[in-house]
Amino acid sequence: MKIKDRLSLQFTLIFAILLLCVMVSIYYLTENNRERNFFTHLRERALTAAQIFLAEDNLSAGKFKEVQKRYSNSLPEEELKIYNAQGESVFINQTETDWPPQKIQEVIRKKEIAFYNGGKQVVGIYYMDNSGNFVVFAAARDLYEYKHMQQLLMIMLFLFVISLGIVFFLGQWFSKLALSPINRIIEEIKFIRSSSLDKRLNTGNGKDEIADLSMNVNNLLEHLEQSFSSQRSFVANASHELRTPLTSVIGQIEVTLRNVRASEEYRKVLENLLVETVRINELINSLFELVNANIDTEDFNEVRLDELVWQVKDEWENRLPGSRVELSLSLPQNPAAYTIQGNWHLLFIAIGNIVKNAIKFSTRAPVSLTIGLEGGNVLVAIADKGIGILPEELGGIFQPFYRGSNTGGYEGMGIGLSLSEKILRLHDASIHVHSIPGEGTVFSIKFRMN
Repeated sequence: MKIKDRLSLQFTLIFAILLLCVMVSIYYLTENNRERNFFTHLRERALTAAQIFLAEDNLSAGKFKEVQKRYSNSLPEEELKIYNAQGESVFINQTETDWPPQKIQEVIRKKEIAFYNGGKQVVGIYYMDNSGNFVVFAAARDLYEYKHMQQLLMIMLFLFVISLGIVFFLGQWFSKLALSPINRIIEEIKFIRSSSLDKRLNTGNGKDEIADLSMNVNNLLEHLEQSFSSQRSFVANASHELRTPLTSVIGQIEVTLRNVRASEEYRKVLENLLVETVRINELINSLFELVNANIDTEDFNEVRLDELVWQVKDEWENRLPGSRVELSLSLPQNPAAYTIQGNWHLLFIAIGNIVKNAIKFSTRAPVSLTIGLEGGNVLVAIADKGIGILPEELGGIFQPFYRGSNTGGYEGMGIGLSLSEKILRLHDASIHVHSIPGEGTVFSIKFRMN
C-alpha cells in the first residue's frame, strides 16, 4: 500500500473515531435529556391525577379548572393508577397494569420512584391528602420523542458515512499535496547515475524536513562523488605504479633472452629482478592494507595508547638501524583516560606509517613522538626536522599515491599517509598537519574520548 493511501486511511480512521465519539455523546445526552424530561412529564401527570381525584376540595374553582385542562391532555398509551394506604386501587377503574404490592411499598418508602416497564416509562409518587395518603402511578410511551430519536440516529448515520467519504477523498488530496516534495525528490533521483553524481537535489525553502532530507541526500551524493573520483584515481594510480616495475621486469628479461650471457650477467639481472619483485610485493601489500582498512566497529577492543606508541617506537628503531625516536609521555596515572576502543593492528599501522615517514625524511635530528591529554582527549604528535611539505601540496598528501614534488630522492609509493588517514577516521580520530618547507613537519592526531 502506498504511503498516500495509508495516510488517507489513517486520517479517516482517526476522524471516524472522533466523529463517532462526538455523535455517540450527542445521542446519549439527547436520549438522557429526553428520558429525564418525560419522567418529569409523567410526574406532573401523576400529580395532576391526584389533584383531580383527591384535592378538588383543597383547590379554588379557577385552579381546579386549570388542573382539569391539564388532565385532559393525555399521553400516548397512558396508564394512571391510584392506590390507598392499604394497597387497594381507588377512583380509577381501568384495566391497565395492576402494580404489585412491592412497588407500592417502594413508593411509600422512597416517596417517589421512576422506572421502565414493558417499554413504558413509569413514575410512582406518594401523595398525602387530608382524606388520606395515596400512591399514584403514571405510565406512558414517549412515542413522539422516540420517533425524533430514530430520525436523529438515521441522520447521524447518514452524516457519518458521508463525512467519512469526504474525509477520505480530502485525505487523498492532502496526502498527495504533502508528499509532492518527496515525489519530486524521487523523480530527481531517477536521473542520477554513477556518471552524473555531480547533480544535486532542489532543497526548496531550506527550512522544513523535506529540505533537510534533500540536503542530506546532497551530502551523500557529495561523498559518493568524491568516493567515485577517488576510486577512479586509485585505480589509475595503482595501474601506473604496478605497470612501472612490471615493465622494467619484462624489459630486462627480454633484453637478457636476446643473447646468451655470462653467468655474472645473469646474476646481475636476477638481482635487479629481485629488487623490482620486492617493490611489486610491497606495493601489493600496501594496496591490500589500504583496501582492507575498514572493519566492523563491533570487532574493536580496548587499546592503551601509551603501550601502542611504545611499540611503534621500538618497531621502527629496530627496522631502520641508526634511526632514533624520542618518546615523551604526559599522562595521568589512570589508564582509562587514554584507553580507547579500536583495532590494535590497524592503529599500529596508522601511527607507524607516520613515524616511518618522519624517520625517512628527517636527516638532521631524531623524530619526536609525544602523547598527552588536551581538553579530555588524547593527543599524539609526531614531529621531524625533515624536508617539510610545500603549502600548496598539504591538501593532497592523504590521497592514494600522492607524493610531494620534493620527495623525488626518497623511496615510497604514496600509500602510507592515505592508509593512516583512513584508519584514524575509522577510529573517530582527526589528524592535522603543520609543516614548514626545509624545517620539518608535525602530525597531530587527536583521539576523541567522549
